[in-house]
Amino acid sequence: MSKNNYSGQDQVNEMLPISQLTALGLQHVLAMYAGAVSVPLIIGGAVGLTPEQLAFLVAADLFTCGIATLIQAIGVGSYVGIKLPAILGCTFAAVSPLIIIGKNLGMETAYGSIIVAALIVIFAAPLYGKILKFFPTVVTGTVVTMIGLSLVSVGIKSAGGGAGAKDFGSMQNLFLAALVMIVVLISNKYLKGFFQAISVLNGIVVGTIAATFMGKVDFTVVLNAKWISIVHPFNFGLPKFDLGSIIMMTFVMLVVMIESTGTFIGISKVCEKEITEKDIVRGLRAEGLATLLGGIFNSFPYTTFNQNLGLLALSKVKSRYVVIASGSILVALGLMPKFAALATIIPQPVIGGATTIMFGMVGVAGIQMLSKVDFSKSTNMMVVAVSLGLGLGITMVPDFLVQTPSIFKSIFSSGIVTTSIVAVVLNAFLNYNDKDAKSDIK
Repeated sequence: MSKNNYSGQDQVNEMLPISQLTALGLQHVLAMYAGAVSVPLIIGGAVGLTPEQLAFLVAADLFTCGIATLIQAIGVGSYVGIKLPAILGCTFAAVSPLIIIGKNLGMETAYGSIIVAALIVIFAAPLYGKILKFFPTVVTGTVVTMIGLSLVSVGIKSAGGGAGAKDFGSMQNLFLAALVMIVVLISNKYLKGFFQAISVLNGIVVGTIAATFMGKVDFTVVLNAKWISIVHPFNFGLPKFDLGSIIMMTFVMLVVMIESTGTFIGISKVCEKEITEKDIVRGLRAEGLATLLGGIFNSFPYTTFNQNLGLLALSKVKSRYVVIASGSILVALGLMPKFAALATIIPQPVIGGATTIMFGMVGVAGIQMLSKVDFSKSTNMMVVAVSLGLGLGITMVPDFLVQTPSIFKSIFSSGIVTTSIVAVVLNAFLNYNDKDAKSDIK
């Protein structure tokens, strides 16, 4: 386990025993699994894909998630990969645009737009790196706080049984979510070392066992799943290219770059490791390369998942080799549907109990960052207040933008993205030429 007197670099590069890497890596996979498979299920269902095609999308997504995570954590030379404990998954920012493209022009055009947008990210990353001076602590702290606060509602919905569940909010669901949270809390207080680090996994295992006795776990999907399945490139046909679709997807990837910058900084703060402009550029190149692979292997645009940021803070294990183990597990799940199906049987209330705590931890990480901001300056207060106010407002009242143009709605429908853009613009306007407003990125 990482020791408190280790430097951030030592903790990030710490090699743990294989048994611990496997358990901690699985914990990260379970934390992000619901979000990872939601995007292909939502898009595939909306464009009218068959159940077989949906199953293929999920397998392709898991496989590419694993490859993407390995690229980010291991790195490719000195040009690609931030080499921090970062997990990659499909971004929700692309859901609405891809449904529009897929319905109107077909999946081949959707994948064509993803491939071109990915190439733009790869080549534009150094240019984006030059504007990182617009991300001082007041901006990054606000964004990370918003990431945590906006995700809490996702955790609570899962804790109630999942959106649209007939038994949403039932006593059984609330009991399971509460049981998971209690196990996580007890594990953190009374267990030590490795067993404390896997407190979230402890909660998920105990909650799933309890749910099995309550008749809430169905093993049919596991029994029916295949043992081995190969992910084929261009399964929907060769990509087609449409200028309007490419422009829309490029805007989405710009939004993803902004969101990922906040996540990168949050991870660096939790890991107590300073990151530079070059690190951010390498991280964004990795996301661009992952998105390119997504377009080839029938998946979707990728971003660094902020769900796992909360788990890093909670487990206090900051080794990138843990997420390398996670990436390996995800690749295996993508190739072995029967094992992938095991993760799908975990009831929503169990996932919700665990993720509510983790998302709250992300918010706490943001508050810790904001504690270093000089709030005696009214300009800093206004940056945080307006950015969080608009971001939370859009999160709580999603119909607020219902009458706006689709491209505007696709960009600003995410409270995280709204907060990011507003915080950057307001800070640039209100704190212009403020020498104290230094960026968190060197």
